[in-house]
Amino acid sequence: MSDHRDRLQIGAFAELVGLSIPQLRRYDRLSLLAPAGRSSAGYRYYTTGQTGAARVIALLRSIDMPIADVRRVLQGADDAERQQIFVDHRARLEGRLNEVRCLLDAVDAISKEPAMSPPTDPSTWLHVMPRVPVSDFERSIAYYQEALGLDLAWRTEDGQLAAIAAGPIEILLLVPWTGEGPPAPQSFYVYVDDPETLCAELDRAGADIVDPVALRPYGMVDFAVRDPDGHRFTLGRGDEALRDVADHYGLDRDEIIVDPAWLRR
Repeated sequence: MSDHRDRLQIGAFAELVGLSIPQLRRYDRLSLLAPAGRSSAGYRYYTTGQTGAARVIALLRSIDMPIADVRRVLQGADDAERQQIFVDHRARLEGRLNEVRCLLDAVDAISKEPAMSPPTDPSTWLHVMPRVPVSDFERSIAYYQEALGLDLAWRTEDGQLAAIAAGPIEILLLVPWTGEGPPAPQSFYVYVDDPETLCAELDRAGADIVDPVALRPYGMVDFAVRDPDGHRFTLGRGDEALRDVADHYGLDRDEIIVDPAWLRR
């Protein structure tokens, strides 16, 4: 049992190790860095003996290493495994860097073209935010934050509207349901980088996983979660290139995938 003098409240510990309070709460939910205990009032507290692990987490997350790999490092990966983790992560970053370089090349090419007038098409869609009816505002906001790891961007004082965000992007508008019975369940598809790791994280955080990760006949690797009102979110990404479809639509071949067995049907 730690000496009371060694206890640090979550705010002081966050400042000491270079993490934010929301990050510490999330890492607790994911069983990545649990607090040393809780006070009689229920508040988390940490000890100075946990600063080493917390600083390792802060360092690895600062280079955008996935939670699953951070967990492997903390759990005592040997030298060879740890080296491979960094090699694999570097390869991921290289892939992203190549994408950015392609975008920079495109910007350079466009900048050398004759000056173009700003787009004036009033039908241009910039961003889509589905309106999701919820029967209990507080319950839904807590679920999206605690179980799904999203953020509350803002809410109106009258409780008639709230925006849920993923990082800087607002992705959902929550509106109160006023009809009889529960709201009709809605379904959404969300593209993510790593559905396997994300599914494991959300499961540990208490999300309602209604369909586990699998390769689907339509060529996506995905899983599904459900919110307290039954709204279903399928999260996934492509696995193999479907060249003919990509070429037909003028898309990046690496973004269109399918199970080869499905193509032969």
